[in-house]
Amino acid sequence: MSVPPRKRVGKHRPRMRTSPRPSARPPRPSVAQPAPEGSDARSVAFETLVAIEERPVFVRVVLDDLCQALGVSPRDRALALEIAAGVTRRRATLDAVLAPHIRTPEGRIEPRLRTVLRMGAYQLLFLAVPPHAAVFEMVELARRRQPRWTRFVNGVLRSVQRDLTETSAPVPGAHGVPVCDLSNRAGEVHLAYRQFRSPLFPAPESDFRGYVAAAFSLPTWLVDRWSTRYSPEQLLQLAAWFATPGRMSLRINSLRTSTAEVLQRLNEHGVAALAGAHEGAIQLLESARVESLPGFTDGQFSVQDESAIAATALLDPQPGQRVLDLCAAPGGKSAALAERMQNRGQIIAADSDAARVALIAPGAARLGLTIIEPVVVRLDGSDIPAGPFDRILLDAPCSNTGVLGKRPEARWRISESGIAELASIQASLLRSAMDRLAPGGRLVYSTCSVEPTENEDVVRRILAEWPEIQLLSERTHHPGQPGDGGYQALMAQGR
Repeated sequence: MSVPPRKRVGKHRPRMRTSPRPSARPPRPSVAQPAPEGSDARSVAFETLVAIEERPVFVRVVLDDLCQALGVSPRDRALALEIAAGVTRRRATLDAVLAPHIRTPEGRIEPRLRTVLRMGAYQLLFLAVPPHAAVFEMVELARRRQPRWTRFVNGVLRSVQRDLTETSAPVPGAHGVPVCDLSNRAGEVHLAYRQFRSPLFPAPESDFRGYVAAAFSLPTWLVDRWSTRYSPEQLLQLAAWFATPGRMSLRINSLRTSTAEVLQRLNEHGVAALAGAHEGAIQLLESARVESLPGFTDGQFSVQDESAIAATALLDPQPGQRVLDLCAAPGGKSAALAERMQNRGQIIAADSDAARVALIAPGAARLGLTIIEPVVVRLDGSDIPAGPFDRILLDAPCSNTGVLGKRPEARWRISESGIAELASIQASLLRSAMDRLAPGGRLVYSTCSVEPTENEDVVRRILAEWPEIQLLSERTHHPGQPGDGGYQALMAQGR
């Protein structure tokens, strides 16, 4: 995202070299001989961010691989995840904060040096780390990675630190960086604005959309797109929600336990949690590594957002039915369907990603589910197993615009043309699903997008081709009310 030109007030102009061409894969530590400098939280965050910049991978996947290879402690993993996901999520904001303190032309700053600077700025703004410690740690990281970066990193971050005041404001402005807190039990985003002496963003009074894009770190085109559907107040609420990681939700396995039992066990182990808005849902009030939670290895619950829980409830599969879960990997919704069916019947869990399909069976085994049959299909869906199916769930590939907080890298990988391409894929998959629906059967079309192009428009276009199929209901889940955003449409085949 570009930020309007502004006066450069910093004094730091190091000698820069052109960065080498990125390698296909980021440097990976050796499992047998881990480098000591690569096993601390900030080094793991740095390697994760390098991978995100250079390859179309996901923050959590890369970070978990690194932590496992290096034997990183749970405490360091939590800090590494906070930094890596936070820097990815607030990248444009951090660049706006850094810009007044860098005199070097944008194109001459090496990408990995830019990553170090973003990490330092993130810690100064958003983490409860003493400023001197934040600067020191990033200078040390720079020294280990590229010694010639150290003076530059130290100078820029100390300049940012001096520009940051001790005050906060309750309203948006060009000088204030929004800090979005989701720690209250009500699940509402609390906004405060950390103040800088220098202006950072477009003035919200004269360029509100430009301000939202820069201050909340969203692509300008996406803010422009949303501004045609949302009021300024709604747009600000949406941007604030996506500036947080959201909340982790659990879906209890009703075949093995109850919501009350899981809540009691979590609370006994000091994990703050409460019942969610949907039946069988639990919200965690703080981030946690799910594998370490009591009851996980026993198959008492799975991670699933409440909008996804709502999709399986809307389909309402019955014991003994034949069900197709299309775009099923890694299997969370298939498991939810099997639990609702009391593990009786048949679920074909189909997806084109073979690596992710391989995750379905182990997940089902942990939960004690035996009716799920993973199947790898072609990307165009031409070899989807034949019907008829009593129930079909199509959780279509989408832009992820309803989950940009949880999937921080998604906001930088989507485009308007990409949304149009996805809508074409979604329509093709929905046709394939409708062609396999049994008389009297029910079908749910679901996305984690908030774009009508991917949701209502797709459903109405395809329904016009299938007059015998009726739209029974549709729901749009608005981000933050109470979980992430998404859409579901329930359709039925006449007998």
